[in-house]
Amino acid sequence: MILLLIVPILLTCETVTASDICISSIRISGNRKTKDYTILRELPFRVGDVMAEDRLINQLDVATNHLTNTSLFNFVDIDYIPDSVDAPGCESCTVTIRVEERWYYWPQVSIKLEDRNLSNWLHEKDFKRTTIGWGMRVYNVLGLRHKVTFSDYFGYEKGLRLGYANIALDHKRTQMLGFSLSALFNRTINIASENDKVIYYKDPNRFIDKTVQGSVSYTYRPMIRTTHSFGIGYQRQYLGDSVLKINKDYWGADDPVNSTLNFNYNFDYEHRDYIVYPTKGYFVGAELVGATADELCFFYGELNLKLQYFEEFAPRWFWSSRLNTGLSFKNKRAYIYDRHVGYEDKNITGYDYYVVDGQHHVIMNNDIRFLVMPKKILVFGSSKNPSKFKKIHFTLYAKLTGDLGYVHNSYPNPANTLANTLLYGSGLGLDLVSYYDIVINCSYAINKMGKGGFYFGIKAPIF
Repeated sequence: MILLLIVPILLTCETVTASDICISSIRISGNRKTKDYTILRELPFRVGDVMAEDRLINQLDVATNHLTNTSLFNFVDIDYIPDSVDAPGCESCTVTIRVEERWYYWPQVSIKLEDRNLSNWLHEKDFKRTTIGWGMRVYNVLGLRHKVTFSDYFGYEKGLRLGYANIALDHKRTQMLGFSLSALFNRTINIASENDKVIYYKDPNRFIDKTVQGSVSYTYRPMIRTTHSFGIGYQRQYLGDSVLKINKDYWGADDPVNSTLNFNYNFDYEHRDYIVYPTKGYFVGAELVGATADELCFFYGELNLKLQYFEEFAPRWFWSSRLNTGLSFKNKRAYIYDRHVGYEDKNITGYDYYVVDGQHHVIMNNDIRFLVMPKKILVFGSSKNPSKFKKIHFTLYAKLTGDLGYVHNSYPNPANTLANTLLYGSGLGLDLVSYYDIVINCSYAINKMGKGGFYFGIKAPIF
């Protein structure tokens, strides 16, 4: 009887073999500002863990990816060194982590292009649709990955923004809090779409859109790959009387003054090697958005699902597919809640100059990339120079894209022809990936109407 009890226990216990390696300690260097436990939070292993050598090497790669994706460091190097004295029953090692921190203080003096993308702004050539911004963004406040943002805008729009994010609520940093406040005033408004392009209404004598809003966010991250985010916000908006006369269905209410209560929930399962420009791994994301306005007479809800997959199928050759779907509902027509293709991250190759309005969408983005130039590191000045900008890295990819999409619109506008039709486009271009999460791309693309052109884009989260 005793033997029958012991055997199942032995079968369920993790055995340690002579080839296993025990992590005896973790040494971190290069983090002049970042706290050690901020780095340790991103590791998939702990001191005392025992695993086979091949699994340890894989875990070191995972840790490198996670630390890179924090956007706190320009370079991350993780390795392990065998100890001179092994732990009882297995070999032991010390994991070494060397990081090079970024510059965390960014005076925000910028020119903001008030358009959906760079290509559209260059095409319109309306230099009045720009905003000059100044302020400050501070990353990694107190070495705890906090982020503080203060901005002042003038020009095309005026206003102020203040935000504080990533405030830890527990010592394990599984719960985070953030908030933002803003007041923005604009003389121009995106009032409708016609010929599948945005129609702007402008009043040079006064602000026709005055918006004051505040929001609070809560993030729960029980594991390094899984994140739950909740947010709630309140917005008070004032429109010029002429806006609702031009588009009575602008926001689902007849009053030019409206209060909106917004909420959202996001679920992310992150398994990509580099979130700024992934080449391997996958991502699963879901978003639920809701809003009520006009003294609770208007209701809106939207559910979005994102699935992404990235793979290296041959040396220097990469393939990716990204599915973006969305379903929405509301009890009244409201133009501002019908913006789909051409807004935010809902893009189809070859449609940079167009928008497609509707209530539901499905988009499939596909591309094949070839690594033209593997990562090159340029060092400026002496190796003893502590500057955060002395080392710059570049990676260059050639890319062939082929996208499909469809937007369903229950209220089709005869002046727009792209909704309720199959959308497709293809292109060929180059992507330059550099430090500080900068991605610059240029491409030639053609859409289903046979209209082609050169398109340019830049993504630089630091600005």
